[in-house]
Amino acid sequence: MKIHFDFFLKEAILFILAIAVGTFIAFHYGVTTIEADVVEPLEFSWSSVITMVAVFLTFSFVMARFRTMARIVFRLFLFFIVLFGMDLFFGAFLHSPWDLVASILAMAVIYTSRDVLTHNLGIIVAIAGISAAIGLSITPDIGLFILVGMSMYDIIAVYRTRHMVRLAENMVQSGAIFGFLIPVRWRDFFMPRDKAKVGQDFMILGSGDVGVPLLFISSMVTTSLLSAIITGVFAVIGLFITHLLFVNQHERRAMAALPPIATASIIGYLVSIFLV
Repeated sequence: MKIHFDFFLKEAILFILAIAVGTFIAFHYGVTTIEADVVEPLEFSWSSVITMVAVFLTFSFVMARFRTMARIVFRLFLFFIVLFGMDLFFGAFLHSPWDLVASILAMAVIYTSRDVLTHNLGIIVAIAGISAAIGLSITPDIGLFILVGMSMYDIIAVYRTRHMVRLAENMVQSGAIFGFLIPVRWRDFFMPRDKAKVGQDFMILGSGDVGVPLLFISSMVTTSLLSAIITGVFAVIGLFITHLLFVNQHERRAMAALPPIATASIIGYLVSIFLV
């Protein structure tokens, strides 16, 4: 069995940073902020589930099919998601309007530096912000349902319909990669991101593979920070299992990374129930 510890270390650092920043944001706004002493869960019904699933599936299939539209939508989506995450992150340290000023300055750095490392740092904050915000609005039971549902969807979309693979290809061609760019060599973190050759010198860890487990983790923060931390640790174990499956393929191809991470996260959640 092959294990590329050097490559996994790069994945793990980015993954752990995203989980840590997201958990911090959720803790700040859900526990330490006065206005958020009580977090009301969302009204969750089967009709809302069906609506959200239908919208997500439609978006995925359309973006996978129409490259020109995908290029524009991906760039706009990435910009606003990163800005949203930045505002939540700096809002934990600064008062208004300085949090917005800091967010705009950070966005200027990201879009002028254009190297892989800066891109990844922006993605960390974006994933952390959006996942923490959604996680605070739901209960752990709903988070568990989303985690299982998205894992099943990931398997179907990658291995059956393969539209997620086409979606990723369109995302790479658009230059707006909503995920981590993980290089084979450490020095390539400083390479311009538009010159990163995905599939050769770089691998992509999709935002959903990090964001969905983080959403689940964030949903626990207001009830038990320790449960959230334990689940986060198990999510990292799941990432390691994903790495083993990926590097030991007989033929290198795209794989559904979320199911192993989700499975380990669920195990961590069950373990935390008995320990906390």
